[in-house]
Amino acid sequence: MDISQTKICVLFGGQSNEHDISCQSASYIISVLQQSAVKALHLIGITKYGEFLYYEGPADLILDGTWAEHESNKKVFFRLGHRGQGFYISNSVEPDTQNGSRDNTELSWIEVDVFFPVLHGKMGEDGTVQGLFELINTPYVGCGVLASSIAMDKVASRKMFDTAGIPQANWTWLKKRKFNEDPESAITKIKEVLIYPIFVKPANAGSSVGITKAKSDQELLESLAIAFEHDDKAVLEQAIVGREIEVALLELNDSKHSLFISVPGEIIPDREFYDFESKYISDGSKLIVPAELESQQIEEITRYAKLAFRTVDGKGLCRADFFLEDTTGRILMNEINTMPGFTGISMYPKLMAESGYPSVKLVEALIASAF
Repeated sequence: MDISQTKICVLFGGQSNEHDISCQSASYIISVLQQSAVKALHLIGITKYGEFLYYEGPADLILDGTWAEHESNKKVFFRLGHRGQGFYISNSVEPDTQNGSRDNTELSWIEVDVFFPVLHGKMGEDGTVQGLFELINTPYVGCGVLASSIAMDKVASRKMFDTAGIPQANWTWLKKRKFNEDPESAITKIKEVLIYPIFVKPANAGSSVGITKAKSDQELLESLAIAFEHDDKAVLEQAIVGREIEVALLELNDSKHSLFISVPGEIIPDREFYDFESKYISDGSKLIVPAELESQQIEEITRYAKLAFRTVDGKGLCRADFFLEDTTGRILMNEINTMPGFTGISMYPKLMAESGYPSVKLVEALIASAF
């Protein structure tokens, strides 16, 4: 496709606790699109309170968060079911309707060929924004409503992976309501399935947010309390001792919707496990690309990555994360991420660059996949 004839709108920010990471990722995508000389590049920033703002200020203000106060910002309005692709922006300050004055806001139409939602976590990567794009009949980069919501929900995705025959660590899950009713009984039931150490995760949260490792009943109680701060469901998994391996997937814009799988990469965390700080704040973790693996292991990882993507009805892209267990050599699925990070230290763009898709070629391929 000729990206020079394409009008693109990048969405960034969002209401999740990954707002700042989204801004980092979007800065990467925006800089690449600026190199690509697209016909038009529009930006919509979503504040932490969920307000959609049309942003025309300097791109570097997105990184430090000051974009939200920029004088160029205009409110964004969507017309659901509208046949034209795009959105409206306000050209004047809205009147004070509390005093009964008439709303005479002037609107301008912004035409868009494709949206690129560079959003992580809840209210962005979980199918909600994808549903908005469906309602306004505009193509968008990435997975659809179903795949996005399933991949975000670690209970739903693990159930589907089990059904598809994709091996995973032993796991169970717990509702916050059940835990609050009888914490001791909940702990007992968990220990009937799992042995310590146990990873405890919010069911709906990305980038290792709220994840802890419990080694005793007391730590398990504390870990569940932390997980329930982020979601009303918690996933509990048997801790695996092994290597952390990831691959990047790209759906090609051909008649077969072929899947391109990158070379595998390995993460060596700078702490006990690869948590939020290790991913985005600390620079001590090592990313080894490509990972040193046997050909049979690569084939197995590739097969399971494709199966996981197809199982959730994925579209466009994802990053698939695995464990290679030390004692058994088993390949175990961890999760898939439907909008992986695009920061300077993110694995997805590094894996794709190593596999023949440098930044400009990768972003253009992602735009093409949306159509």
